[in-house]
Amino acid sequence: PSPKSTTTNDSLAGNSATASVVKVSWPEIEGLIGQHPRLVAGGLRIKATRGAAANAAAFPNPTLEGTIGEGNARGSDESRTEWGLSLSLPMSWIAQRKSKLNAVEAEIDAAVAERESLQRDVVLELQTLFWNLVYDEERVRALEALERQTAELARTARLRVEKGEARPVEAPRVEIELEKVTSELESARISLASRQARLALWLGISEGKTVATEADLSRLPTPVDLETALSEMRTRHPALTAARARVRTLSAKLCTEKLARVPSVSLTGFVDEELDRTAYGAGIEVELPLWNWNRGGIAEAAARLAAGRKDMEAAAFEMDSAVIDAQAACTASVQAATRLKENVLPRSEAAASIMERTYRLGDAGLLDVIDARRTLLESRRSYLSALARAQIDCSRLRAIVGEDIS
Repeated sequence: PSPKSTTTNDSLAGNSATASVVKVSWPEIEGLIGQHPRLVAGGLRIKATRGAAANAAAFPNPTLEGTIGEGNARGSDESRTEWGLSLSLPMSWIAQRKSKLNAVEAEIDAAVAERESLQRDVVLELQTLFWNLVYDEERVRALEALERQTAELARTARLRVEKGEARPVEAPRVEIELEKVTSELESARISLASRQARLALWLGISEGKTVATEADLSRLPTPVDLETALSEMRTRHPALTAARARVRTLSAKLCTEKLARVPSVSLTGFVDEELDRTAYGAGIEVELPLWNWNRGGIAEAAARLAAGRKDMEAAAFEMDSAVIDAQAACTASVQAATRLKENVLPRSEAAASIMERTYRLGDAGLLDVIDARRTLLESRRSYLSALARAQIDCSRLRAIVGEDIS
């Protein structure tokens, strides 16, 4: 996403404009999406298409022709200024006016739908960034807690070695484990800082302030069933609306090409002031379609219409496939996160806690404790990753189906 003006910072920071941490929630970010440069550009394209519609609805201008000259009568030296005026009104536009208006109205509908589709893409892009940032924050907090626990274990191992209750090798082993956790924590903090900088850039938050999220990663969304998702998508998705509008545009253009075979007609009125008379009259100009019946234009428009209908069929097929994939991914991610929360994570925490207590009592070896802590770390990492994946996958499903579907 593109950066925004720094004025956004004040609205997000509230009364504490000097705070070093700016907390943002998804509704606050969502309220600023309309100012995204891509969406502003889409709105301007709609405005341009409406201008084209106004131009198509306008009546064509008449043509005024004037002549002036000096005339001399035969056999006489008498001379006089002669002049003439003629006004032509084109009439052939009447036959094509309705089809041209239908074409530009369909183009407006397509432009509106394309902007809505673009808005969904922008929302999904920012939601993905937001939930990844929430995930990084949770991962850093979990690793910080694990680092403190591992440091405590290292102190316990050193005390046991000093008292002769454990082998000397146990102290360096747990210190190596502490270094591994610290290294992973540093990597997680770098990733967190990167995503914070990206979101701050888009929000226009000034340098020296840190972005922090207000969100509950563990609050899992409810997946939409496949039948409902497909029904809602087919009814409302802007990509399909745009495809239908483009077919209407091509159909109207084919009608315009067929009507172009109607000979063009112009009505003319004139007045001529000559030496010995003043003439008034009217005339009609009709095109003679002897050589060209616009067969090429009609064939081209018909082929484009047929291609547009096939493109609409392909878009419908692709959107159905996208919904099926997104619905399956959302459901699988939610189920995986639920299983990890209910079955895996509590057991890993209990196993690690038991092994630490038995190690302090001298009834378990250090390797067993380290193995239990590694299992706990992997379980927490998998759980947080599954939560973030569920939020992102279900956000993608909502982007395809519609934001008001929960």
